[in-house]
Amino acid sequence: MTFCVFNTVINKYILLCSYSSFITDLSPDSSQSLLVNAFSPIFEEDNKLSLNYKSCSVLWISPRCTLVPDSLFNPDEAELYLNFNHGIVKGEHTLYRHIRPANLCSVFSCPEDLLNLIWTYQPRTHFFHQSSPFIESIIAGTHPSEKMDVAIYYYPGWCDVVVVKNNKLLFYNSFKINAPADSVYYFVGVANMFDIDPKSIKIIYTGNLQQLPPEIAILKGFSGSIIECEPYNTVSFSHCIAEPFRKNFINLFNLYRCE
Repeated sequence: MTFCVFNTVINKYILLCSYSSFITDLSPDSSQSLLVNAFSPIFEEDNKLSLNYKSCSVLWISPRCTLVPDSLFNPDEAELYLNFNHGIVKGEHTLYRHIRPANLCSVFSCPEDLLNLIWTYQPRTHFFHQSSPFIESIIAGTHPSEKMDVAIYYYPGWCDVVVVKNNKLLFYNSFKINAPADSVYYFVGVANMFDIDPKSIKIIYTGNLQQLPPEIAILKGFSGSIIECEPYNTVSFSHCIAEPFRKNFINLFNLYRCE
């Protein structure tokens, strides 16, 4: 569990605090159940989590997400959209957020116990899926071009892949990773889907990286260029955050743009 405090007046992050937890299974095969008892003591003991903030947002990380075009989205059918693609998980509540630059709605689910715990301390909290800051930041951070950019965010057991061209979202999905070559397979598959030479594609990568993943070394043999993703360039930090720890929270740092 990690939280940060962003000063909107000076566009600077003034606090980053991370708590270790024994709940580490975020793979697609996980039930995504959350033992709230593991997090209740943190909220009880850290008074920064109950202070009065201008706004409060929570980033929920899960491969259970469905994107629906705004023009076709019906809030009353949100649960149906999600269950059709991912099935039903007991004890989870369906939520949705609009991704404005892509004209899409992200439909996802969170454990009800987690929602109730956080709303107890921050009643006005808004929940977001990781697709929101990831897609928005990649669209905002790429220059208009006829060439495609592919962004990959690594998680334990899976990765999110975004494809952008001319500041427009072409593709987003989550893929299970069992071996280092898997993300190469997905990258080449995406290139074939759009009938384009992989060597003309720039790859932007980040995520839960304790070290440079072997996938990157393999990808270098297929892509035209590979660069590391950075937080959106209008923000700064009050303290130096060491790498690769800083890259683990790119989506969290970019979440402010989604509010």
